[in-house]
Amino acid sequence: MAGKAEVGRRRGGIISGGVGALGVFAGLPDVASAASGAEQAGGAGELGTVVLLVLVIGVAYVLAHSVVERLQHRFLVVSGVEYLLLGVMLGPLFPAIGAFDDLTGLLPIIALAAGWVGLLRGTDFEFASLQKLDPATWRVVFLHHLLPGLAVGFGAYYLFESGLLLETTRRESALCAAALACFAAADSSEPFDLLARRYEISGRLAPLLRNGTRLGDIAVILVFGLIFCVFHENAPEATTYSASTWAWVTVGLGAALGLLFSIFLAGDESDNSRFLALLGIIAFASGGAYVLELSPLAVNLWMGFVLVNVARGGQLLHSTLESTERPMTIVLLIFAGALWTPSPLIPTLIAFAAFVAARTGAKWLASVIAGWGTSLRKDLFRGLLAHGDVTLAMAVSFRLVYEGSAVEIAYSVILCSIILNDLLAPRLLRGLLVDQGDLQRELKDTDTSLGATSR
Repeated sequence: MAGKAEVGRRRGGIISGGVGALGVFAGLPDVASAASGAEQAGGAGELGTVVLLVLVIGVAYVLAHSVVERLQHRFLVVSGVEYLLLGVMLGPLFPAIGAFDDLTGLLPIIALAAGWVGLLRGTDFEFASLQKLDPATWRVVFLHHLLPGLAVGFGAYYLFESGLLLETTRRESALCAAALACFAAADSSEPFDLLARRYEISGRLAPLLRNGTRLGDIAVILVFGLIFCVFHENAPEATTYSASTWAWVTVGLGAALGLLFSIFLAGDESDNSRFLALLGIIAFASGGAYVLELSPLAVNLWMGFVLVNVARGGQLLHSTLESTERPMTIVLLIFAGALWTPSPLIPTLIAFAAFVAARTGAKWLASVIAGWGTSLRKDLFRGLLAHGDVTLAMAVSFRLVYEGSAVEIAYSVILCSIILNDLLAPRLLRGLLVDQGDLQRELKDTDTSLGATSR
């Protein structure tokens, strides 16, 4: 398992380092023109965009991977800002480049990346592994996801509905408040993985919080899937099918596809064969969700529940998904930047400040309540501030389906929060582990090489 995680980390690091080369290459006039498909017709232009994107990332993959990987390791930052900025450069805000002027042809790729995240979180929910968890994990999961979600959700609804930010409908206010509540509740395990690559960590705290973040994300994805059911875009005012019907369709589609595909997974495939099988499975499930205007994360989450507990070699599926998590996150980051459009400055700043304050305050309160009468620290929130790929996938899915001024503000707020918290979270987590006495020593290159050899 550790060896596969190391391979996945290297794959993700190689792709992550290619941002500089990708930005320079995409900025060339001929490349931008070819990528936008302006001189081609219909499907040929869309196919050219996909092929070009693969080629450019491949070149970047080879050229500069060690730079960002070393910066991450040295300065303890979760890489992501550069990809968002790259996506903005390639999007419609920069018509001189215009690589992603029209994202219609790339929607299947975006849905695939979002679905990948959903399926990975679904495979975290293996019944045998859940029985081995620290009992305090469930206290962390419940409080540190529920309270931030409620605080941000009610606060956002008040801001939008009161007209302090802008004039909007009650439906749009409720939609954006529900989405921001889910964004606030989601966490990230990446700071834990980043510190584990640099330091020797002992004790129960790090695994307790890491497991809590990943299990909490499962609950967040389920709630986020309900947003697509309640605010179904086919008929916003009056629909033939109720929200509960769409919810059952989400569950049924994911579970049925999981049972169907579990038959074809033998459990003894090679890593490459398993990867290609998962690629087809997720593309099929995400495509079905996209056609029905449901959340691809929620559909793939339910499919992951079934696959990891029913299919032979369910844990091998989880390992393959985990080893390719970082490349899929990079795809989401780039397209998240391309989807961004400037929102009104003052309302966005007010909403952002309120979001950060409400989320941080609610997490602090959750830590105090979780530690009441137990041995848990009352400042656990210091290790639970980062956003992760689940937040990113939800934000991209939300932005693709819904439109409006309030939606643009909510989307800008979560992108700003991702940038801020992902820069600060690893250092805050390190301080928490130092205070706990769980951070033993900094690993040397020889430790890494010996560990890889032993694996």
